[in-house]
Amino acid sequence: MITQSFFALESRRFFYAALGFGATWSLTEDVTLSLTVLAAVLAASWGWQLAKLYRWFAQPEELPPIGGSGLRGVLHDVYVLRSRESQPGTRGFRTQPYLKDSLASMRDAALIINSDGRLVWCNDAAEYLLNIRFDEEEGKPLSDVAPGKSLKRYMRDENFQKPLRVKPGPDPEFCLQFEFSRFGANERLVFVKDVTEQDKLERMRRDFVGNVSHELRTPLTVIKGYIETLQSLAVESDTTLRKSLGSMDTQVSRMERLILDLLWLSRIESVEGERKDDQIDMVALLSDAREGILAAWPNREINLNVSMDQRILGSAIELRSAIDNLLVNALKYSEGPITLSWAETLVGPALAVEDTGPGIESKHIPRLTERFYRVDKSRSQATGGTGLGLAIVKHVAVSHEAKLFVDSEVGKGTCFRLVFPNDRVSTSSEDTNAPNMTA
Repeated sequence: MITQSFFALESRRFFYAALGFGATWSLTEDVTLSLTVLAAVLAASWGWQLAKLYRWFAQPEELPPIGGSGLRGVLHDVYVLRSRESQPGTRGFRTQPYLKDSLASMRDAALIINSDGRLVWCNDAAEYLLNIRFDEEEGKPLSDVAPGKSLKRYMRDENFQKPLRVKPGPDPEFCLQFEFSRFGANERLVFVKDVTEQDKLERMRRDFVGNVSHELRTPLTVIKGYIETLQSLAVESDTTLRKSLGSMDTQVSRMERLILDLLWLSRIESVEGERKDDQIDMVALLSDAREGILAAWPNREINLNVSMDQRILGSAIELRSAIDNLLVNALKYSEGPITLSWAETLVGPALAVEDTGPGIESKHIPRLTERFYRVDKSRSQATGGTGLGLAIVKHVAVSHEAKLFVDSEVGKGTCFRLVFPNDRVSTSSEDTNAPNMTA
């Protein structure tokens, strides 16, 4: 199209220049003068056309002259192509046609939605997985194409850092995972995977850990009872026996704590996707947690700094477990005072626990929330930790849509901070009862 307009323009330009050359030659029979006139005509024509082109590029939003040949046609063709490229759902495909072909041949479902969340394209795998026909669903909101309240809320919040798992149909086992990424100027590229088997395996793992941990509690309780009985019967002179029984009692208590943490972690994971909307009085919750920890650590100092009284929508028992684990972790790995705070930040309300301990090297920070990961194995065993405390904190953060930040400097201390999204702040003015802290 553009090529045709260009050749039409240049053919006409040289035709008129040739007429000028012929007229000058017939009148003067002077070759030099005739060539000069020819060059002047061509230069004037090209200058005029370049001036028009420059004016349009300076203001490309203006519509160029419609129709015609030559530069008028060229500009019009360029304008039409630009307009098509700027339409939602087409820009990336027209500028990168190979990408469309790649997405179309993928085994995983791929969809493209516009800035309003409406479907503008999908491949065959998406039609099969979501049981849809593109020609019938084009232009509909993605939340209608793949129904689910969680997907609608996920798209509304635009928090796409973590994939979303949805169970869209009547089959409780069927599970889909949605991953969003930016595409083009205002579009989103959505990948959908069938993760039913993966979800089933993860659920089996959680159930296994929970069931095994539950079954271990009974024999451990029996063993601990017999140890206490033997300790009461052991004579004071038999130091070897009393030392052995004391060591057995310590290890059984440690196993009990480990089992309780595993059970609690399994419980949090099992309800991770559920919405938690209880109004939690954070000031009261922090005060209770501080008093409870100080009862077990009477010789330590925990300062409470509160700069706001806003309530949080969430689960009191889960938040209490996160606070307890952060406080106990700080007490075990530091000797100075601990600061527990609740304050407003630029990104949302934040719960923080800060100590003045030895600090943590930066290489360890990304792995702190892994189960059983220990920075100092010998010290962790000496303090009686289970290696699950920070993993519990991470899962509580995830279930409350919060982010866990760790700031640490070797030799100066560490600060763990849970930052909640602003939409977790309760806007209700109604008075609420004390949070339910029963499991």
